[in-house]
Amino acid sequence: MKMNIEFKKANGEIFTAELVSYFELVNTGKKYVFYTLNEVVENGLVKMYVSEVSSDGSSLAQQMNDEDWANLKSIMKSMLKGNQNPNIKYLKWEN
Repeated sequence: MKMNIEFKKANGEIFTAELVSYFELVNTGKKYVFYTLNEVVENGLVKMYVSEVSSDGSSLAQQMNDEDWANLKSIMKSMLKGNQNPNIKYLKWEN
């Protein structure tokens, strides 16, 4: 089921995107969102974005550190393969 969500960037800008997944990493307590603007890139794939969600859930973080990004790339690969990860807690997005 496609779900379009209004997201707010750290700078206050609001945009609409399709929610792919919203989850928390149990070991860090950080929450992340995968979303898409349905931009088609090479090989007909759709570009996907990832961002940390602010601690109060009101906006998307401006930047991500290299360690978090490396960890999330691994998680994305695992999700795409359908592997279960006990460190991932899927959440329901609520505005």
